[in-house]
Amino acid sequence: MQKGKFNIVTDGQYGSCGKGLITSAISSRFRPDILSTTNLPNAGHTAVNTNGQKFVAKALPSAAILTKWVDGYKPHIVVGAGAAFDLQQMLHEIEICDTHDRLHIHPRAGVVTEVHRLAESDDGDSSTKHLASTMQGCGAFLADKILRKKNLKLARDYIELNDYMPRHLSKKIGIINDLEDQPLHMQLYKLMVNHKYTILHEGAQGFSLDINHGQGYPSCTSRGTTATQNLADMGIGHCLLGDIYLVLRPYPIRVGNVYEDGKQVGYSGDCYPDQREITWDDVAKASNAPSDISKGEYTTVTHRLRRVYTYSKQQLTEAVAVNGATKLALNFANYIDWSCYGCSDYNALPPKVIDFIKTIEDHAQIPVTIVGTGPQINHVCFL
Repeated sequence: MQKGKFNIVTDGQYGSCGKGLITSAISSRFRPDILSTTNLPNAGHTAVNTNGQKFVAKALPSAAILTKWVDGYKPHIVVGAGAAFDLQQMLHEIEICDTHDRLHIHPRAGVVTEVHRLAESDDGDSSTKHLASTMQGCGAFLADKILRKKNLKLARDYIELNDYMPRHLSKKIGIINDLEDQPLHMQLYKLMVNHKYTILHEGAQGFSLDINHGQGYPSCTSRGTTATQNLADMGIGHCLLGDIYLVLRPYPIRVGNVYEDGKQVGYSGDCYPDQREITWDDVAKASNAPSDISKGEYTTVTHRLRRVYTYSKQQLTEAVAVNGATKLALNFANYIDWSCYGCSDYNALPPKVIDFIKTIEDHAQIPVTIVGTGPQINHVCFL
């Protein structure tokens, strides 16, 4: 992680690569001054501590929970203009993470309402069910924001969020002279340039779901998901860009199709030409995993069985090129060889995992610097 810069954790596949683990592990190790996000409710990021306690973030950065889990670490939390969230979910996460005095929400961040959710989940023209979307109302909200609907309410319009508007940032941090009354992007700029503050940003969704540059339209999410899009959504200039951690898994996954009364009514999309869909039983057998792994993974938001695929060189090389990735974070290494589950020592990783690391480094031409071997923040090898 680069000091005094805007560092990004982003997903190199279809999402659900475990950005919550990687972000919380990086934050626990390097302790950046500010954690930021521009998440939407269609993504849930999970952090798990060393005791197995789980925190699922849909509004705040997942590493915000470290204020409770790591002694002496009290980062400031910033929710950027490109974010949108369910109001009650945001208030719930603020209470859980106890970020009242360190949270800053951009006034133009969005609040997704039940009206937005219903627009996507019914069978009308705005329904996204046919795409096997999460149907959380994200696209409907973004459409309203783009159209500048006169009755649309943003974060600045909710009295419950008044104390978290960025005009309070300088006072909460204790640096007032050159920050007071500045827009949030200028406050972040000056904190990095003048005061050497380090920011770690947690991206959402995955590169292959990007609406413009991903694997396929319309089987995509409702916005851009690249690292440079995260940079733009936060109002940060490219000169302050630090490391870009591209998170991968050996067997990429995506949200499951939608079935009603035994009939498929929603299809989440095709895969890359050098990729094929497999079963969770295939994954379990290949890694010699416990039998319950063959039951598969279920998505955090929709609770559907995830579709799973073989590794794709094309997917990785495109993600590295478009995101400008500087480092790789390989998650779910235990799906390559289950004997490494929970390992935190790179030198103790089994040969199958080391061979896979060498393969993706050769394809990407950048190094793997983090290996996740299980769900907990101590199930990580740093190189």
